[in-house]
Amino acid sequence: MRYRYLLSLIVVTAGFILWSCTENVTGPNEKGELSRELTQSEKKLVETSESFSFNLFKQTVEQADDENVFISPLSISIALGMTMNGAEGETFEQMRQTLAFSGLTQQEINEGYESLITLLKEVDPKVSMEVANSVWSNKGFAVQEEFKQTLAEYFNAEATELDFRDPEAKDVINTWVKENTNGLIEKIIEDEIPPEMVMYLINAIYFKGDWTYQFDPERTRESYFALENDEQVTVEMMNQENKFNVLMNDDVHMIDLPYGDSLFTMTVLMPGDRDMTIDDFIQNKFSRQQVAIWYDELEYRKIPLGLPKFTLEFEIEMKDILYSMGMEDAFTRKADLSGINPDAPLFISEVKHKTFVEVNEEGTEAAAVTSVGIGVTSVPQSFNVNRPFIFMIREQNSGAILFMGKVMNPNA
Repeated sequence: MRYRYLLSLIVVTAGFILWSCTENVTGPNEKGELSRELTQSEKKLVETSESFSFNLFKQTVEQADDENVFISPLSISIALGMTMNGAEGETFEQMRQTLAFSGLTQQEINEGYESLITLLKEVDPKVSMEVANSVWSNKGFAVQEEFKQTLAEYFNAEATELDFRDPEAKDVINTWVKENTNGLIEKIIEDEIPPEMVMYLINAIYFKGDWTYQFDPERTRESYFALENDEQVTVEMMNQENKFNVLMNDDVHMIDLPYGDSLFTMTVLMPGDRDMTIDDFIQNKFSRQQVAIWYDELEYRKIPLGLPKFTLEFEIEMKDILYSMGMEDAFTRKADLSGINPDAPLFISEVKHKTFVEVNEEGTEAAAVTSVGIGVTSVPQSFNVNRPFIFMIREQNSGAILFMGKVMNPNA
């Protein structure tokens, strides 16, 4: 086992596309019902986006190799969902298929996002769940009014125009990121904004949930954690004994840990076969269909629980992963993002994703930010006269050359 034996499988807090968003949830006492029935658009969105979540997670684990992994499929989905409103033709179709929204119209997708975001923010008053969206465009870059209005209506996205050449522009965007993740993620733009960039579409998610059954700090003690290379590390292991929904068989060891009123949960899974690596488990056992079966087999019983405390930060560029999942044209000159601006040759230049999570005796605090950077494929190139050159002085009307020269060293 590696340290991510537990960490990389915490899909519920990582994704926020929770099983608590389906019709049945796992509560502290028994399987209960949501506080309200899901709308048809919510049901469609959740059912299809679960496939995207599992596929994205597997692809990310493959790329990250031996690293800890922590992603928010919902954050990535929302950021790309906003971008889809500017996509046309084959670019739109590829994005829709990659996000597993085949069969849904753009209107249904937008309505699903809108109502799902509202549900997640309001479903459990004991849990802090915030979702914020923003659109930042370069000063002078024309953005279709319909595109901005759609994002404002369905994603509550703030639209701001900045001079991207101003070094302080990135600070303004990063301040928004920091404020909307409660300071957990301080920035999404590290360096100066690239010259080809004309727009950023950004989603930020913040989650803070206290365990329904909190751990007593006095019962936290140092314990061993087995790695897959047969070595061991020492961790701070939280301990309690309580009733949880649990499944332990030859395929999986699985437990569901509720937050607040139990509408949000953390699901922890490990291979039932101790000789199976976590990567093999993810690729061969961990699927949407199989996990749904395991959820139905959970039994509510009293059991001793040991869970390590941990803090984890993760950052990844998702472009190659999304390309391999079928979203090809959007990252090339074939991209059709004419719904944003019909005259500019736009493409998706980058998809940056950053996350943070801390798990302790009290509960879990987590945040995610996804930034979709929109660039132009034909940027005016800078001309730096920084090597030997020839120059001419000529008269324009006649074409007469008055002077010609060669400069090998301007300082000579």
